Amino acid sequence: MQTVKRFGKVAAGVAIAGALLGGGATAHADAGENVTSVYGLQCSGSAYSYWVYSWSSLSNGNENVAVRDGCSDGNGVYSLYDRVNDHGLRLDNSSGYGTTKYSGNSTSNYVQKVTACINIPLTPDQCGPDDRPGDGR
Repeated sequence: MQTVKRFGKVAAGVAIAGALLGGGATAHADAGENVTSVYGLQCSGSAYSYWVYSWSSLSNGNENVAVRDGCSDGNGVYSLYDRVNDHGLRLDNSSGYGTTKYSGNSTSNYVQKVTACINIPLTPDQCGPDDRPGDGR
């Protein structure tokens, strides 16, 4: 009888631990939505309707961030972004108009915030609004 009770407690403990571990893995699989940030309007002579566009897509588990230069003005662009375990990261794109740069991939340390910025020499950098999961954007 004592063995049966002990087995029941052990089995219950294993089930709870499994549920917690499994639930934790599911909750951290990705940020849960697309996150995007855009700065600027149509740039003169450019085919794109923004100066800089930064994003992380739910379709790839928010595992990386991308930043696209949408203006042929010669200024570099960048994305400020946060991951689950790392904050204040920066991805620069100085390759010119129409190019996109991608960060490294991580499904466990997924992207949680992006902010699109343009780097204009001798002036303060200008950035669009940041986007975070669940902020209603």
